[in-house]
Amino acid sequence: MRLLTEQTAGDDTAQVLLRSRLRAVTRRMGFREEARARMELVASELATNQAKFARGTGVIQLWEVREPAPALDVFALDFGPGIPDVRAALEDGYTTAGTMGRGLGSVRRMAHEFAIYSVAERPELEQAWHGVAVWARFHVAGRRPRTAVELGCYLRALGDAEHNGDAIRLRWAERRLRWLHVDALGHGPEAAAAAAQAGGLLARPGPPEAVLAALGERLAGGRGAVAVAGELDAARGRLRLCGVGDMAGWLVLNGERRAIPFAAGILGHAHRRIECHELRFPRQALLVTASDGIRGSWGLASYPGLWRLHPQLVALFLGEVAGRPGDDRSLLVLRTAVSGGEGHGQEKEDRGT
Repeated sequence: MRLLTEQTAGDDTAQVLLRSRLRAVTRRMGFREEARARMELVASELATNQAKFARGTGVIQLWEVREPAPALDVFALDFGPGIPDVRAALEDGYTTAGTMGRGLGSVRRMAHEFAIYSVAERPELEQAWHGVAVWARFHVAGRRPRTAVELGCYLRALGDAEHNGDAIRLRWAERRLRWLHVDALGHGPEAAAAAAQAGGLLARPGPPEAVLAALGERLAGGRGAVAVAGELDAARGRLRLCGVGDMAGWLVLNGERRAIPFAAGILGHAHRRIECHELRFPRQALLVTASDGIRGSWGLASYPGLWRLHPQLVALFLGEVAGRPGDDRSLLVLRTAVSGGEGHGQEKEDRGT
């Protein structure tokens, strides 16, 4: 994924800038005119909601997606009072502002995939966050691809610079997904060049530990990196995860968050071993891996109800609320897809587009 733009909701001028940027991006990506019109409506609705309700805290982001298929994500996040009843808010006719009350419901219908998360403000409680987060995805091909794994990614460079020292590589094979999540030392072009050494390694046969060993050989004598490599067999519900260095891994299952330890060290320099784990990964499980640009202080109770939603919403949300602004940031979030393609958001096919 790549962040294209981040825009505060602000006044009418800010919304004009958002629509202008959206038009340019969707033309370049090859969206058809009907899809572009729907995306403008979605962005305008989310921006209007933030201007009305978010107390000036809202941002809207446009993300270009490459995996598992080309798409554009519209992500809206605010720190406002939140929505007390999300289910009701998605029904046509629901309103707290004297309007027609079709906003969020229409956003859900127009997007190919959609998820919403909200925590209502309760001043009597200590809350890690309150507000609204909305994710809407539009596929260039007009429909969601059928995959065995639901995927969420977040990659954001320090200062939104061109070069990112964090990288995530993926390789799909039937009901298996292999990946390599890398955090090169430092920032800027040299760190990005080191992270790029991960390219092509997943095409080689062998288990995740062999992938990490090969990355260590490539990085020897130069700038090092820490990394996690994994393989998920969705058919068997089994996960193999290996890591070296200051990377984080968490398995969310049955109402618990289990930290997955990795061996100390730096690939390309000194490390004693590669720490590997064989884990049961049932359909309801969620895996999160993160670079040290993401704080690990969150718990399941910090954001109640978030963990059952689509992994992409989880990744974007955690990246923004738990990210360290002074570092490159990256997250990978995985869940086995529900049979028949009915995921944790909405999917829809464009007929005739």
